Amino acid sequence: MFDLPYEARCDLTVAAAIRNRFGEDAGVIHPSEGSRTAEYPAQQRNRQEEQWNLTSLPSVEGEEVAVRSDSSQSNATDINRGSCGASVGCDTTAANPIKLPVRSRRNAARDGPSARVAYSEESALTAALKRGCKADGTAIFYPYEGTTFNSCEEAREFYNLYSWEIGFGIRYGRSNKNRNGYTTRQDIVCSCEGFDRQSNAASVRTGCKAMIRLLRTSDHGWYVSRICDVHNHKLSEGYVEKKQWNSHNSIDHSMKHYIKKLRENNVSIGRVCSILNSSNSNPSQNLRKETIRALCAKLSRENMNDDIGKTLKVLDDMKSRDPHMSVRFKLDDGGTVRSMLWCTGKNKDDYKYFGDAITFDTTYRTNLYSLPFGLFVGVNNHFQSIIFGGVLLTNETSEDFEWAFSNFIELMGNVHPKTMLTDQCAAMAKAIRVVLPNTRHRWCRWHVLKSAKKKLGKVCSKSKKFKREFYDIITNETDKDKFEARWHLLVKNHKLSKSRYMKRLFKHKEKWAKPYFMGVFCAGMTSTQRSESANHMIKQYIQKAAPMHLFVSKFNEFLVDRTFQEGREQHASKMVSRKLRVGVPIEEHAESVYTRAMFEKFYDELFESGRYFIESVHEDGSYFVALSRRPIDEVEKKFHVSLDGDQSIKCSCGLYEHLGMLCRHSLKVLVHLNKHEIPSGNILKRWTKEAVDRNLTQMASILPDDSDEVRKKALLFQTLQIVNGADAIGEERFRAAMDILAGKNLVVEHEHQNSNVASLDGCEKTERPTACPEKTLKGGRPPSSGLQAWLKSARKSKNGGADSRDPLTKDWPAEENPPNKKIKLLRDLV
Repeated sequence: MFDLPYEARCDLTVAAAIRNRFGEDAGVIHPSEGSRTAEYPAQQRNRQEEQWNLTSLPSVEGEEVAVRSDSSQSNATDINRGSCGASVGCDTTAANPIKLPVRSRRNAARDGPSARVAYSEESALTAALKRGCKADGTAIFYPYEGTTFNSCEEAREFYNLYSWEIGFGIRYGRSNKNRNGYTTRQDIVCSCEGFDRQSNAASVRTGCKAMIRLLRTSDHGWYVSRICDVHNHKLSEGYVEKKQWNSHNSIDHSMKHYIKKLRENNVSIGRVCSILNSSNSNPSQNLRKETIRALCAKLSRENMNDDIGKTLKVLDDMKSRDPHMSVRFKLDDGGTVRSMLWCTGKNKDDYKYFGDAITFDTTYRTNLYSLPFGLFVGVNNHFQSIIFGGVLLTNETSEDFEWAFSNFIELMGNVHPKTMLTDQCAAMAKAIRVVLPNTRHRWCRWHVLKSAKKKLGKVCSKSKKFKREFYDIITNETDKDKFEARWHLLVKNHKLSKSRYMKRLFKHKEKWAKPYFMGVFCAGMTSTQRSESANHMIKQYIQKAAPMHLFVSKFNEFLVDRTFQEGREQHASKMVSRKLRVGVPIEEHAESVYTRAMFEKFYDELFESGRYFIESVHEDGSYFVALSRRPIDEVEKKFHVSLDGDQSIKCSCGLYEHLGMLCRHSLKVLVHLNKHEIPSGNILKRWTKEAVDRNLTQMASILPDDSDEVRKKALLFQTLQIVNGADAIGEERFRAAMDILAGKNLVVEHEHQNSNVASLDGCEKTERPTACPEKTLKGGRPPSSGLQAWLKSARKSKNGGADSRDPLTKDWPAEENPPNKKIKLLRDLV
């Protein structure tokens, strides 16, 4: 029981609320008598007594009068607990006393769950359906006062059914919470409640007072304490009109999760609508596209929240499944990510076997921050594109590329590739020359042809002969002297001697012309098409504005898919036998050595060898091979083929040095000599079935979800190999192995894994980032790295300005493609 001073304070609070609402003469509180009665107008009292029978309500402790206890909320007391107040036309003309319950002091500190569990109690929906069988045209789901619900969500769904019957929409309104965060009151209002902030705005809000008020029961349930069913607007009629209200077009949680997965897999909103509505037999009951679009926008905003934290969690999960994975960050002074490079354990294994020739290219519009994404791509023994690593860059300066290339080579065991193909980016060329001095840099042939078509558009459109001759020089000419002679003749015949573009191409001919790459191994790659193809496949996995954590996870899915594609081809090479079509003995040997894809290339060369004949035999035992039938306008070409015993064979066409597979001219001589096998010196292991030595240790890092059992089997396999090997085990090696097996060094490794640095890479110079780059309004290349920037710098240099670019590459365009969009930071717009 409450003490007297507290009751007196409650009485004064109630009296003040009554005077504020009904005037100074509405009634008087008698605190001296200890009663809680007030002098009301008579008709108001009668109305309250008719519609609010306190004895029929559930047992509620002090919930009848909602006196707000929070200091931040209003101190006014809501006295009107009937079905409607003065705003809905209640009569308030007479005055009679009515007994008012007062809120308990314990309610301010009440705490408990947000819903109750009542298995044996009949639900409000069931009771409404029973009443509906006897209804005489009234609403079936009318929320009568005193109707109880287990949860607030159940009450909303019930009121939503009533709103569908009548023809309006609903939404959550105001609510009260005590100091423990326990919700004591919840209003569910009409969608037209309130007014728009802008008076001239097109809005459905008309200040409608229709609503229900929910209060809590003693067992943490909910009940309807007040209902107002009078609307000041027109009601919707028909199915199509009612579906326009958001409350009648809601999506359940399972459907939301399904839509989220579709959007994460880069399914467009239109296709999402088609997928969801395809199972509905009635097209008029389909979900609105606006609703799905709003949900997708909400999901996108949720994905953007704490992007760096989610990204680090994804990387940590990948690291736990793949111990050999490495991640490197480049951060600014505030800990914001400027660049990020990561490689998996399989990427490192693939580079060990197939990292002799790689391509590197950047693509755009793959992430929320418009960061260019670069891919290190190579080709495996099945002639498939394989990924060696990915890097996100903020800018495309030489410093950024130097950071990317140096960290990539360090992660790959400081093994430099023989050849690297890029586009005509001057920043890349400078970085390659600094970081990879022993690597042969080559331009993409496709970019050269594309730029020629753009720069020499008038000449190409007027003369088909120029296009044919230009393509033939780039593609087929293999002799340096003939190449230069034909080039000068082409420039002279088409009057291009003053063309700056042609001069620049010829100056840097060592980077793209075929005669200058005859002795350089490129694994058959002449362009960055593999990188661009991989970028295209990545864009099918990732949304254009994907946050960083989603980008990393989807890129990992892409790598897993490429692994399965490689396994599929590996299985076909081992289990599927190929049909021999030429019938010579050397074909059978090639089928047993090469993978399925490489055997198809070998068969093409073997088939084409039938078009050639051995013209003459040199004194030293070498051969000259020529084409049997050639077009009249084609110059006769002879290829010199020489043998080094039974170990190797060499041809002047240079295909073996470029691709690592015998050419048609060499095969013609081998077939002529009735050789049954390919010379051992001409079998490049990277193209064979046994190119990769897979053991359980490597498989533990390749499997997407490797378990502890796989690691233990890999450890056992490696131990058996050492024990059964022929090499002796030294004392130092023996004690080191025993210390590791005894667990002495495992504690140190565990401590390193708990640090911010080693949890991702194990490298002490890598710090953990704290923020992602700033989001941009539009994607595209940065405006400072396009052709216009190069032209501006060229004009500046011509006028005597200082040029800070590398003198060897200052006449190159900074980028192959000029930007077609400019980016702006959101903070600049605000």
